[in-house]
Order: sequence, then structure tokens, then C-alpha cells
Amino acid sequence: MTILITTPNGGVGRHLTEALRERGDVRYLVRSDAGAKALDGVRGEVFRGDVTDAADVRRAVVGVDRLYLAHPFADDQVAAETNLATAAVEAGVRRIVKLGARAFTGDGIVPDAVTGAHDLIAERLHSVSVPELTVLRPDRFLQNFLPAAASIGGGTLADPAGPGARGYVDVRDIAEVAVAELLAERPVGGDIEISGPQALTLPALAGRFAAALGRPVRYVDVPLDAAWRDALLAQGVTPGVADGLYGLYANYRSEGVAGLGDGVQRVLGRPPRSVDDFAADLLVPALSGT
Repeated sequence: MTILITTPNGGVGRHLTEALRERGDVRYLVRSDAGAKALDGVRGEVFRGDVTDAADVRRAVVGVDRLYLAHPFADDQVAAETNLATAAVEAGVRRIVKLGARAFTGDGIVPDAVTGAHDLIAERLHSVSVPELTVLRPDRFLQNFLPAAASIGGGTLADPAGPGARGYVDVRDIAEVAVAELLAERPVGGDIEISGPQALTLPALAGRFAAALGRPVRYVDVPLDAAWRDALLAQGVTPGVADGLYGLYANYRSEGVAGLGDGVQRVLGRPPRSVDDFAADLLVPALSGT
């Protein structure tokens, strides 16, 4: 058995890499020298290649039996994941575990490019008849708040997702579910909804962070407006990606209370990590420099 891991240094992928680093039957697909260097010490094979290059993709999937398929939201995401998965199936890959996104429900929800891209890729995976297909559908990542750790530590959680309640999920749980599905003799398969143990509003999330930090943290609603989009463009985000993120956050604001997923319990046999676990393990150390 050979397992191919895409985005091994990504937000979820780095945790897969850590879990699999002692296995010799894993191939890690990276684009750059920096990506390869970040994988120093893994027992498996580090493969340099570009997921948008057909020749690189064909070489990457040779001899592979199982694939973890992920790609950042970008203008080329659908083409990159579809082409890689198609080449993998043609090369004999039997199992694909795809990182997808939780579907929105309720009135006021309109199609957005982020979840739409994941859904389109999943449809194409079904169309090429992957023998064993798992689509992970997590809610919003808690780790996405870590870049704002300094602001949170200073007392402010600023966010444009609005007043709804979500099952914020610890990325480590997503990675553990992915690893379990990759290694299982008989995977659970199908769509696996992944969330934290309870739906929290952003003010409630700020309160949990405050309790962990031992200092007040207040939630500030960031207007989802042209200034917000312009700030993304100023950071180098492409217009297409900025529009997609705008649509995603608009749906966060419209959904209200999101349903919870049982994927962690179903696959791992334990409850998902809580916000308190995340804050103690990762947020507090991020502010203490440890």
C-alpha cells in the first residue's frame, strides 16, 4: 500500500504528516523546495511536483493505492483536484479521502464559490467511480483564529461571520478522521460531517477564549462590505477568491444556528475536542511564545 498526501504542510495536512511521519509507505506531494524542507525527517517519500502539471500528476500517482485530496481555495482548485483524482483513479487508486466543506442549510443561503468548488469536485469524484470515497465535511476551523492570536490576547475577537452559532472544529480532529479513513481496512466512507461538540456564537467563543486566557475578550462584528473585500485584495488575494470568501461569510451570517456533525464520534469513537481544549493546547501557547 502507498498513500499519497497532498498539501502535507497545509492547515490539515501538517497534522496528517505528523501522524504518518514514521511510515515508509507514504508519499508527500509538494510544489517547492521550502515545502520539501518542511518535511525533513519523514520516513516516506517527498515528491516534488505541481498539481497543475499533467506530467507531474501522472508521476505522482504511480503505484498509489490511497489518496488524501486537498487544495487551498483558489482559482485553480477545481481543475487541480479533479485532474489529480482522475489521474489517480486511472493509475489504480482505490480509496480517496477528500477534504471538503460542510453544506449550508436554511433560508437565505445562496451558492458560494468555496462550498460550491468542494461540491463540484465531489460530484466529479463520483462520476469517475472511485471505489472507496470519503468526503470530509467540517465546519469552520478553530485554527483559523490563530493568526489573530495577538488581537485576541489584547482583548478583541474581530470577525465578519455574524450572529449565528457554529460547531467550530479543531483541525486536529479533521486530521485524525482523515488518517483513520486512509488506514482503515474498511473505511466508514461517504460524507462525514465534522464539528465541535456544541454550536457557539462568536460572543460565546470570545468568552471561552477569555476564560482560557484569564483576561476579557470582546467580540467585534466586522462589517462584510467593500472595505473588507478591498483589504483582502490589498493582501494579494485574487478578485475571484475575495468574491468567494465574501459569499462564504455571507452564508455564515445568514444560516443562524448550524447543525452539528457526528463524524468524530462515528469514526474515532470519542467526542470531538472542545473550544476549551483548543484554547488551552494552542491559543494560550501561541500568546506565551511556547
